[in-house]
Amino acid sequence: MAELMIGSEESTFAVSLNLVKAEVANALDQAAAQLDVYSETGSPDQLRAFFAEVQQVRGTFKMLDFRAGERMCEEFAETGRSARGERLSDQTLTIFTQAIVFLKRFVDLLGAGYPLSPSLLVPSINQIRRERNDAPLPEAYFFLVNLRPRVVMPKPESGMMRFPYRRARQMYQLGLLGLMRGQGRRGPVLVMSRAIRRFEKASRGGASWLFWHTVMGALDALSQPSFEMTPARLILLGQLDKQVRHIQDTEGKAFAEKQPDWLLKEFIHIVSLAQPDSDLIRAIQEEFQLGRGVRESQLVEFRSQLRGPDSAAMESLATALQEELQIIKDQIDLVERIDITEEDFDDLLSSLSRIGDTLMITNQTPPASRTLALVEQLRAAGSDGLKDNVASVADSIIRLEQDLRAISHSGLDTKALVDPISLREARIAVVSESMTALAMIKRAIGSYLESDGDHLHVKNVGKSLLDVAGALLFLDKRPAHDVLLALNTFITQQVLTAREPIAEHKMEAFADAITAIEYFLDTLNGQSAGADEAIRLAQESLVHLQS
Repeated sequence: MAELMIGSEESTFAVSLNLVKAEVANALDQAAAQLDVYSETGSPDQLRAFFAEVQQVRGTFKMLDFRAGERMCEEFAETGRSARGERLSDQTLTIFTQAIVFLKRFVDLLGAGYPLSPSLLVPSINQIRRERNDAPLPEAYFFLVNLRPRVVMPKPESGMMRFPYRRARQMYQLGLLGLMRGQGRRGPVLVMSRAIRRFEKASRGGASWLFWHTVMGALDALSQPSFEMTPARLILLGQLDKQVRHIQDTEGKAFAEKQPDWLLKEFIHIVSLAQPDSDLIRAIQEEFQLGRGVRESQLVEFRSQLRGPDSAAMESLATALQEELQIIKDQIDLVERIDITEEDFDDLLSSLSRIGDTLMITNQTPPASRTLALVEQLRAAGSDGLKDNVASVADSIIRLEQDLRAISHSGLDTKALVDPISLREARIAVVSESMTALAMIKRAIGSYLESDGDHLHVKNVGKSLLDVAGALLFLDKRPAHDVLLALNTFITQQVLTAREPIAEHKMEAFADAITAIEYFLDTLNGQSAGADEAIRLAQESLVHLQS
């Protein structure tokens, strides 16, 4: 069953809602007005009038079977009752007002036929619940799905229950730490997926297999570019760590236990939002009959419409300023060849002043100060002075261009002798090529295991390891470089010379080390955090490999 906004079909709901939409909008407007008066007067009559309007809206939502809207109205009422006649705080009033506005926008979009998900209302509902210290609702609270589908469970694999649980949990926590630091998603999700894959394999044939199978699909979904790593999802992944720890503490015995239904439902919900671009996601969507419901890309767009300006506003601002700066650069280029008029000179000063003022308003103080200082310098020298000092002015303009480009590239050193943008682009190229090489190595190891130890699949792995090690040496990352050299020694002196296939647990440790180095490379471009933890994990995997 796909995610439902309501209890009936979307189109029917939109038609029904539009019949009463004006009344709902009017009631919500009246509720907001009553709140405004109450905030000024503190009159209990105004608060009772507010709750009366909300109760009217709740009745309409109940009639329409719009459970999420009905629940929000109930949260308003419950918060009012918990106040026990005391005046509501300014913070509570602000949250009430924001929720009313949000709900009205939500209803407008629903009436227009947009396929909104009720999960969009959950953050607002939880803000209201937080005011009375109630536990938040999970993101998939309104999601309807059969948690007991008929699935074909894979047979248990011999020896899979015995693996280093502690290292697997370390790998999961490394990824979780990177996500919590908010510096990227690809690398963290990659190492988390590798850890959970161990749990999924070990759980085959047990009561918890469906859960770990679904978690694998959810992590696959979270790696898609369209997905946002919301606070609720971070909390969810933190809850998963408790299950991972339980498996570690019981040395795998907990695989025979069924995982909490609410947790399974949350991960199914994430898979339901994913584009079916992998075999795993397609399989899970089919198993749970998720259909063609709302996708994450749509939710991102609707969140933007419901909440206001796009999160990429600063990047758009930088782009607009760069376009204006390009016009200034063209004018400076003309100065070297022809005389410019006083009117052109005034336009030049005006454009630079606008850029400087805009940067100051957006708290980009250093570049703003430099730009405004340049304006004063040019104004004092006049148009003739511009022609005499065109080279130094051009240098200042180039520096300003770097400042603008750096607005959307945090962490750049604008005082460096080398152009920081060019340096960053070079690092990105080196890291990208290295990541590609490591991905090929992991595929080669997988083919080696599947072919029962055919050396042909790993013949070129040593060369690729040395290539990446050289790149890391160039980047002055000696510890990671040393790990790759040790991995090359393992491949050339043990794998390629062995007459029998290398034990799978050692090849898994090899792949763990490669995954950790992949994660480490991701941190070099600021895409994630936890570089030191990644190196430690790679080194620990190396110890297991060499034991």
